[in-house]
Amino acid sequence: MKSIVNKIMKNKLWVICGLIVGIILTNVVTYGASELTSDGVSYTKDGKLTTVKQALDDLITKSSKVDDLEKQIADYKKLTIYLADNVKVGDYVAYDAGSWDKATANPSSYGNFGGNAANTNKGKDVLCYPGQNEATLLNGWRVLEINQNTKTVTLVHAGTPECYYHSGSSSSEQSTSINNLNGRGSQYVNQTYATKGRSITKEDVDKIDITSDLRSHGVRYWLASAYNAPSANLWYVYIDGRTLSSCVPWSEETGCATTSGSYWFGFRPVVELKANIKTTGKGTDMFGNPAWILA
Repeated sequence: MKSIVNKIMKNKLWVICGLIVGIILTNVVTYGASELTSDGVSYTKDGKLTTVKQALDDLITKSSKVDDLEKQIADYKKLTIYLADNVKVGDYVAYDAGSWDKATANPSSYGNFGGNAANTNKGKDVLCYPGQNEATLLNGWRVLEINQNTKTVTLVHAGTPECYYHSGSSSSEQSTSINNLNGRGSQYVNQTYATKGRSITKEDVDKIDITSDLRSHGVRYWLASAYNAPSANLWYVYIDGRTLSSCVPWSEETGCATTSGSYWFGFRPVVELKANIKTTGKGTDMFGNPAWILA
């Protein structure tokens, strides 16, 4: 489109010159020396009598439309920009993963998810571990990783929209839980914008500063990463951002989870957006966070 516009603009002068040359060379032009004006000079075009002034007015009108089109293209480029070129890790993005159809109670047995309310958006954070401070809840979606080569952005839930129970009583449960956590990520894929979902992993959190609320905000959540495989244990993030293992027995010092109690931690989904997703700039998401709006 731009090349077409440029060609039109470059040919403006040639069109005008052509008109004047045509006037001189044709026998249909009649005028006196005192009438040599654009309004006074007439010629025949497509069997109709017209004037140079009228032809120039038509050309100016068309040129103005071309200018308007160029401006619209420039404005569109300013408003529609690649998300990957503008966001940074930790930024909120107004991504919508949909809502829950029904409520589920906090899980009390191995391999189960739960803790969400009916008709609530999946971007909402929930309380999982007993004693968790409600004031620490974070809603929405944030940038976890940016790949400039592929122009892809990976998002992570700001909080934990569900809880998951891992008992850690056998090595088979370790691999099963990792599969469960990663498989659950598909529940958060908005097919308009995202290609796949999974669970956050230890590799992911190791790239984040331990003091950042992108890593932890006073909650415990599972990582889809094996601790000393093969074993019964998974890595998880403690309330202060440390990564600990789920081992037996439970204690605050060692961070081990016992199989005899109802211990469930949060599940934190990750979604990978499609390549070249664009944004119209900053706004707010449905939770009121300053966020990048997806185009």
